[in-house]
Amino acid sequence: MTSRDKMKFAELLCSKLCHDLISPIGAINNGLEFLTEDSNDMLDDATKLIASSARQASDRLTYFRMALGAGGSDDTVAFEPVLNLVENLALEKKLGIVWVNIQTYVHSNISKLSGKLLLNLALIAFDCLPRGGNVEITIGSNSKFLDLVITVDGDKCNLRDDVKLGLSTKFDTESLTIRNVLAFYCANLVISCQKTLWLEEESPSRIIFRVS
Repeated sequence: MTSRDKMKFAELLCSKLCHDLISPIGAINNGLEFLTEDSNDMLDDATKLIASSARQASDRLTYFRMALGAGGSDDTVAFEPVLNLVENLALEKKLGIVWVNIQTYVHSNISKLSGKLLLNLALIAFDCLPRGGNVEITIGSNSKFLDLVITVDGDKCNLRDDVKLGLSTKFDTESLTIRNVLAFYCANLVISCQKTLWLEEESPSRIIFRVS
C-alpha cells in the first residue's frame, strides 16, 4: 500500500471501532439521564441499562484490543482467551456455536496472526446472520499458522458484496470503506499466514469461510 492508502486504512479502522463502540456508550449516557428521574422504576431500569451497556462496551474493547492491537512482543497468544472472546461475541449476537477439533489447542498457544485472523473472520462471518443462526468453527492443521473453517447457517444468511470484495486478493484500496475495512484486514492476515481464503455459498442459508 502507498502512504495515502495506509492513512486511509488507519482512518477507516478507527471509524469502524468508534461505530461499534458508540452504541453501548450512548446507552450508558441514556441510563445516566434516567437516573435523574424521580422514580424507583426508572432507577431500576437505568441501573440495568448502565450495567449491561458498560459490560458490552468493555467486551468489545477487549475483543478489538486482541483482534487489532499489538498485544505485546510475543509472536504467540493463548488460544483459550481467543475462544472465550469468540463465544462471548456469539452470545451477544444470539448465535449458537460449536467448535470442532480444538482439544489440541485449548490449553496451548497459537500464533498471534492466527488468533487475529480467527477473531476478525468471526466478526465478518457472524455479521452474515442478522436474524440469528448457528456457527461451526473447525480448527485444522498443527502447523505454525492454523487452518480454519467457519460455517454459518441461518435465515437470511448473507455476505455483503462489498465485504466479499474486501476479502478478495484483487481488491483495490480505492474501494475501502468502513463496511469492508475489516475484510481487507482479514485478507492481508491470510496472506501473512501464508494461506488462501475460499468462500463457499452453499445455499441461501449457508456460507463457509475456508482458510488453508
